Amino acid sequence: MQVGTKHVLSRLTLATWLICAGASAIAAAPQAAITASPATPGYGDRADVDHLDQYGFTEREFIISGLARKFKGVGTLGSDGKWAASVVSSNTPYNTMMIVRSPSDPAKFNGIVIVEWLNVSTGYPLDVDWGMAHEAILREGYAYVGVNVQKVGIQGVQKLTAYGDRYAAGSIPSDDISYDILSQTAQALRDQNDLILGGLRPHKLIASGHSQSAMRMMTYANAIQPLDKVFDGILIHGRLNSGAKMASSDNMPSLAAVRSDTNVPVFLIQSEMDVAVAGGTSRQIDTDRIRHWEVAGSAHADQYLLDSIGSVSGREVGWTPPECGSPYNAMPFYMAQIAAYDHLKNWMLNGKVPPVAPRMQRDWLGSVKKDANGNAVGGLRLPEIDVPIAKYGHANFTTGSLAFLDLFACVAGGNTNYFSATKLKSLYPTHADYVSKYKAAADAALAKGYIRPADYLQALKRAQAAPVPQ
Repeated sequence: MQVGTKHVLSRLTLATWLICAGASAIAAAPQAAITASPATPGYGDRADVDHLDQYGFTEREFIISGLARKFKGVGTLGSDGKWAASVVSSNTPYNTMMIVRSPSDPAKFNGIVIVEWLNVSTGYPLDVDWGMAHEAILREGYAYVGVNVQKVGIQGVQKLTAYGDRYAAGSIPSDDISYDILSQTAQALRDQNDLILGGLRPHKLIASGHSQSAMRMMTYANAIQPLDKVFDGILIHGRLNSGAKMASSDNMPSLAAVRSDTNVPVFLIQSEMDVAVAGGTSRQIDTDRIRHWEVAGSAHADQYLLDSIGSVSGREVGWTPPECGSPYNAMPFYMAQIAAYDHLKNWMLNGKVPPVAPRMQRDWLGSVKKDANGNAVGGLRLPEIDVPIAKYGHANFTTGSLAFLDLFACVAGGNTNYFSATKLKSLYPTHADYVSKYKAAADAALAKGYIRPADYLQALKRAQAAPVPQ
């Protein structure tokens, strides 16, 4: 496959592509070269943990390479997110890795590909959104692509001696080309799906990213997606107040929204910790193309996510979640994120707009308001917050190691302070009383569209098994 600055399609080829791929616009992204990695397990291998084959999934690793564009902002990059960008160069070579997990049987593929901007905050590419949503991806037949688009990520995997020279050719000179690598990944999924997806035909592509990646996804949604038009929907998970720079000369606003004239649906989903730290994000306005959810009682990186990262993505660096001053946050944020992906799917396919969720309530100081149990008031309510057995918060600390990964896990992991046996007895005199109240809250969350039916059933099983009251 020839690598160039722009891939030009004839009208006939374009018409065929539109029918097969369900694309909504001509992409401006250059064409990338895709090469299958050796069959031996690589950095992203998860098959021995999630038993992908039991779900009829295959896992492959590919090298994506080519010549990437650099962008810079044009004019004022304002708080409304209506950012203009221009290409300043088109010939920066790159070579990086991507992980592909997809149904083996085309009949089980739901036509949606989730493309995750892998998070590199720890120095290694982590598949955070896979960790949060993998149960739904596997049971509902999504395809998943995790692509490393940042310099520190490729440097991180090159340090891992377990893989020898597998990633020796990897190179991302600077993060200025990260936005174009993401666009080229999407374009390759449409044009080279026989190779990447084993012949599956993608109907819609979702771009997804968490935390640092969410900041860069904000910039992508506001400045690059309007130019390239290669994604059909965007999910931004755990953002801060603004976006990341395209070029070092960009002057980013301290607070920014998703542009109101976005050409694709954009779903923003925030933990309580996110909106407590970056309160300006709550000013995002819901529209028929933008939805913003704030999940009460949740943390930036909770127990569920840290267990996922520690068991798989952390094993190559010998890391497991450390002991912290309090247990990690146990609010099942993942259920709301799974629901968000499902709503985004339906939004893209048939224009069904997701439900609106209440925002966090604030006290006179602007902090998240708390109830008598110390839990958040307002926000999207999962049954655990309305029928609590603990105080769910986002203040934690390490009790031992000061290594960066350990500090990050304890701070971002939040906390769960379980109620005493006496308090549980006062709230729920019998186990049947607790289960009945929990079920009523779960019924409400299901009816509002905040959780999916499969997760609702799992939640009821957890409540039945919980030793409440003690």
